Amino acid sequence: MIGARVGNWYVEAEIGRGALGPVYRARAFDDPARTAAVKVFTEVRDPAAVQRLSAELLPLQRLEHVNIVKALDSGAHGGLAFVAWELADGTDCAKLLESGRRPWAEVLGVAVQAARALKHAHNRNVLHRDLKPAHFVLAPDGTLKVLAFGLAKVFAPPHTHAPAIGSAAYLPPELASGKPFTRRGDLYALGGVLYTLVTGRPPFAANSVVELMHKQCYTLPERPALLVPDLPPELDEFVCALLDKNPARRPGSAAVVIEELERLRGKLERKGETIAWPAKVTPDTAEQPALPALLGGASEATDPAPPPRPLMKRPLVVVPLFLLAVGALVLAFAWPRMSADELYAAAQPLLASENPDDWDAAFEKYLDPLARKYPDQYKGEVARAREFVRDRRELRRALAEGAKPETRTPAERAYLRGLRLVRDGETDAARAAWEELVREHAPDDGARRWVELARTALRLLPPK
Repeated sequence: MIGARVGNWYVEAEIGRGALGPVYRARAFDDPARTAAVKVFTEVRDPAAVQRLSAELLPLQRLEHVNIVKALDSGAHGGLAFVAWELADGTDCAKLLESGRRPWAEVLGVAVQAARALKHAHNRNVLHRDLKPAHFVLAPDGTLKVLAFGLAKVFAPPHTHAPAIGSAAYLPPELASGKPFTRRGDLYALGGVLYTLVTGRPPFAANSVVELMHKQCYTLPERPALLVPDLPPELDEFVCALLDKNPARRPGSAAVVIEELERLRGKLERKGETIAWPAKVTPDTAEQPALPALLGGASEATDPAPPPRPLMKRPLVVVPLFLLAVGALVLAFAWPRMSADELYAAAQPLLASENPDDWDAAFEKYLDPLARKYPDQYKGEVARAREFVRDRRELRRALAEGAKPETRTPAERAYLRGLRLVRDGETDAARAAWEELVREHAPDDGARRWVELARTALRLLPPK
């Protein structure tokens, strides 16, 4: 296809290839100075999907954000659908991961930019549905571009075929129960991408989509901090919160994620970390017309009003501020400073508590200041306290989400039997087990969860 014309675009070179087809660098026929990335969906054979592409792409073309690759054009070429996107300058995160995990400070920058992109799209009722490292492109200056917004909805795979494991690794667990995809599903996928970037591996590994689906629903991922010893515990908690299996316990929106990241950034900077935070790009208002021009009226030629006196030159403001500053300096020198022994002793009752909020307070009020002010004292004790709290959190989380009663219902046993058969390569026997489960237990409301999982598994099995 190199050198051919696809819609309004001349194809110059192949720059990538995904599960649905190749991506080309191309130039516009009507303006050779314009370049684009043109994806041709060679693996999409559904004529209905090709026909509805233009209608589905309209909401995507309204996305205007510095962290979102803009959709420029779409159509059909030789019976195949294509989409032209803004050509993003940089390297996608899947390729960056080939050289190992990314520094956690860099991942924080990716997280806030991705959350800003999701907030912009979600506010316009556009879900991504397929977040993964390959759809995150990092420019040399650190700017993130998110690719392929909304395409997973347009080109959803047929129910008789399983999605690629690379995409399924980041799908939220509620999809396995037949629930609709929501904004919190995008936030779960974001958590999976951040986990992969910071640890160098996805939250779950599996040999089949069915096994991966089971792990997404019932297995807790290994905490990132256990794989990356220098990972700040605040970032570890943040990623685990996004990966919560219960959508109601995840952050409620991308705006909440941004607020949490800002809080996390402030906490790390108070500990002495240097965080390179991406600037928030807002529309330029420097050249906006004056208010009379906006209202369509002319301004009258009158004497200008005298400018107001600067705030910091008003005695009623300056004098109280001066007295406040002097008082703060006196207080800082006069206030007794806690010794290392006192700080460590004050943290012990909080660490012994069963309330996780007390554990946070122990570090924020006492152990973190101890590590900053007395770096050579109690170093091992603080590290062991951090491990102790991390283990306690993991235990509480496992007991809350992962513990299962020993007694299983017949429907659950039938579902798990099919799963074991899939792992042993006996897909026909697994299909028979799940079909029997659906037939026998479909009318039983108490078995609905396992019936839905069995139906989903049957759709994901390869055809006979």
